[in-house]
This record gives sequence, C-alpha cells and structure tokens, in this order.
Amino acid sequence: MALTSYRIDRQGADRLLFLFHGYSAEQHHLAAYVPLVDPQERFTAICPRAIHDLPDGDGASWFEIGEQGFDRTDFDEAAGALESFIDAEATAARIPDERCIIGGFSQGGYLALALAGRPGGPAYGGLWLMCCALPPFPDTALDLSPGDGRPALVQYGTRDPFVANAETERAAAALTDAGWQVELRGYDMAHSQTLEMMADARDWLHRHVA
Repeated sequence: MALTSYRIDRQGADRLLFLFHGYSAEQHHLAAYVPLVDPQERFTAICPRAIHDLPDGDGASWFEIGEQGFDRTDFDEAAGALESFIDAEATAARIPDERCIIGGFSQGGYLALALAGRPGGPAYGGLWLMCCALPPFPDTALDLSPGDGRPALVQYGTRDPFVANAETERAAAALTDAGWQVELRGYDMAHSQTLEMMADARDWLHRHVA
C-alpha cells in the first residue's frame, strides 16, 4: 500500500526520523515540529499520512475506534503498511535501521511501539512515543527485547482523558524491562502536544542519538 507523505529533506543528513500522526490529523501535523526538535538538521524527516480519510476532509486515521475498542484488522494493516514504508524509504536513502528513529502521537504512537516490538522486525535506533500505550490486543505478538540500551522517550499528559497514565507507565516499564534506555515524562496537559514536550524531545535527540 502506497502512503502519501510529507518530507523535510536535509542535505547530507545520514539519519531518518519517521513521525506518525494521530487520529483526525494528517502528514503535516508533526512535521511542523521538526525544525524545533532537530534544529541542527541531522535528520531527514518523513511523515506519512494515515490510510483512512475521515469524512468531510477532517484528516485521516490509521485505524477505527469503535464501541469495542480499536479495530484489529485496521491496526495490523496500518502496522504492515508502515513497516514496508519505512523499509522502502531507508533502503532508498541507504540508511540502516539503527539510524532510523520512529515516533508518533496517539494512534501513531501505538503503531510506533508495535513496530518496535514486531518479532524478527527491524531494530530501529530509537523510539519517541507521545500519549499512547502498548497495543491493546492481548494476543499481539510483541517482542521489545533486546533493547540493547537504545533510547526511548515516552511523553504523556497527566490529564489525558483517552489514555490512562497507568497504561503509558506500563508501556514505559515494558520497554525498560526489555533493555531500552527509557525517559518517561509527564506534562500538565490533556491529549495533546506542547512546546515543552518538543523542547524535551530536542534535548533527548541531542543527547542520545549519536
């Protein structure tokens, strides 16, 4: 499945930053923060658009959210599409998986975490999660080990009405137990992003991505 994307190409960059937006947003959403989180222009940033357009042109979604929770078929389809997309972009740029950072907000964050834990999947160089948790399917095959000390930044809103703080903390603990170097940070906000979050992400990238 071909995904539409927005790119911020940096001449000479030897790293890729993949950012997956949340429900009802689109490919430009997180891209708007890239100049703040990567002022040194070390990354080419690639932001794909979710696979399902919402009615009336109101953004897109990676998977449906119904009365019974997330749609498993949609979730798996989105994860597969993203893994193929990342592989194609990294191969074309001749950049290895360990120099790719993947991240996302809300729906995009759930998918980034699922990709990082796909058994036998690529070992991405780092993980940036915003307002999300572990994939919500009990039978999901998830293998986050070995983390090998790779960095993971997990950010959440202390007043988030959609993702319980305990669930985000559980995801951070799972990454820590699997050997990732995790930074867990809470912010006085709901289900959103703030400039404080982006400043912290900038510092995290600077400190942990060689």
